[in-house]
Formats: sequence, C-alpha cells, structure tokens
Amino acid sequence: MEWIAGYWKLIVLFTVIHFTLGRSFSVLFAIFNQMPVFLYFPLALAYDYVQIPVYGIILEHSSRSVFPVRWLKNKSDDFLSHLDERPILKKVMALGNVGLILLSALPIRGFGILSGSIVSFFLRKGKFEGTLLLMIGSFIGIFIIMGIAKGIFKILSFF
Repeated sequence: MEWIAGYWKLIVLFTVIHFTLGRSFSVLFAIFNQMPVFLYFPLALAYDYVQIPVYGIILEHSSRSVFPVRWLKNKSDDFLSHLDERPILKKVMALGNVGLILLSALPIRGFGILSGSIVSFFLRKGKFEGTLLLMIGSFIGIFIIMGIAKGIFKILSFF
C-alpha cells in the first residue's frame, strides 16, 4: 500500500480528469505519467461503474426539475436530436447489445458511459443487463485507449 501513497497526487488528478473530461483522457493521462496499469485500470473501471447507477437514477427521476436532472435530460434530448446528424451513432444503436458495448467503449466524442447509459435507458435494458453491457464496453474501451497510447509512443520513438 505504500506504493499507492506515492501516487496520491496522480490519483487525485486522474479522478478529476476522469469525471470532467472522461475515461479516454484520464487513461491517457495515467499512461503518459507512467502510473502502474494495476492502479489506473481498476480505478477507471470503478469510476465508470459509479457513474452508471448515478446516471440511471437521474434518468429514472427525470420528471423532477432539480439541476442535475435537468442537465442530464437536456443532454439526452441533445443526444437524441443529433442522432440524425451522426449516422455512425444510428448504426451503433441499431446493433442492440453489441452497439451498446461499442457505444460505451469507443473513445470518440459523444460516446462513453453517459451516452451508453442514456441509450440503455431508452432501449429499456434492465439494471443488471445494462450495467453489465456498459462495464464490458468500459473494459474494452480502456484497452483501446491503451493500444492508442502504445501506438503514439511507438511513433514518437522513431523521432
């Protein structure tokens, strides 16, 4: 446990980045700052796991006019209104469970746990099924980002 204490500043920054900018940026931050994979991988999964029920509760109680609920409702309305403008998003949603996994996994703007939670809610997935699909996507998404970072390091090593 002493080695974790040496990374406390990076963990705090990782947490702030994860909840503000998302999983892609937080994992890239961890990789670029050479945090151990055994530290940032479970943290990213845990943070994504915490977000799922929070977004689910907010979506279930979306009739109330509390600020976070209004914000998430506006976000989901924007998501659905821009669905026609993003053909890739429409195709992903048409894939069902696989699409939900891809939606939560791909490190593309507009994809992620929030979008996956919204789509899971509108597809009427149960709490267990939706959480399982989103966590599989999160797990795959972390590996995708790790691969991208490894590719960036390989390209930079040529210079």
